[in-house]
Amino acid sequence: MKSKPLIGITSAMEKGDNPFSYVLGRNYVKGIAKAGGNPVILPCFGEEDNIQDIAETLDGLLLSGGVDIDPLLFGEEPHPKVGRIDPVRDLYEKTLIDLIIERKKPILGICRGCQELNLFMGGSIFQDLDSQRDGELIKHIQNAPRWHPTHSISVENGFLLTKIYPDLKGKVNSFHHQAIKDPAPDFKISCFSPDGVVEAIEYQKDQFIIGVQWHPEHLWEGDPASLELFKIFVEETRRNMF
Repeated sequence: MKSKPLIGITSAMEKGDNPFSYVLGRNYVKGIAKAGGNPVILPCFGEEDNIQDIAETLDGLLLSGGVDIDPLLFGEEPHPKVGRIDPVRDLYEKTLIDLIIERKKPILGICRGCQELNLFMGGSIFQDLDSQRDGELIKHIQNAPRWHPTHSISVENGFLLTKIYPDLKGKVNSFHHQAIKDPAPDFKISCFSPDGVVEAIEYQKDQFIIGVQWHPEHLWEGDPASLELFKIFVEETRRNMF
């Protein structure tokens, strides 16, 4: 019997001279391990039968950050400011998300992962915040070190994030030009940035699914709230083992 939950972390396809390498920032792996889980890096490949086996084996899924999602997947034409996309990764993760949800296993989505959860379950996103969202925006692509929080967040009462931010406010880092527009039917918004941009969504059915727009994997070593998010997620996956 496993002593620790097995948590799959999605990876990206490297760009440049060697586009067939899989890459993942080590802070995701270290964060899950620090929180008490057994992390395993998932390469984005395989037929649905292979992905089903993976979904059966995992106790939980962490959707990592990365490039933009192909707009054609959610029924839109690409905005001129859409960046690099990875259609292989998009289709792999969409299939995996569906299978994990079907098995009622916990999911934590980070940045791109948060947007994926919302899109694939019926919500929408801004393909580019600066040009598509009305109103004045704060800076959402920071030039500061990745471990440094650069803007504040406000947490809505009565959600999971309330346990992590009991005073209903915090500070996070930010590396995105896209964001959630309309939440999917089974999600509610649990956190906003000062300009009203959605920073977190939480699933309202009987399953642990949460997406955050910031990158806690870069913050957890110096930020107790970010480590607590990983710990709560790992604890949910542990319950899923039995």
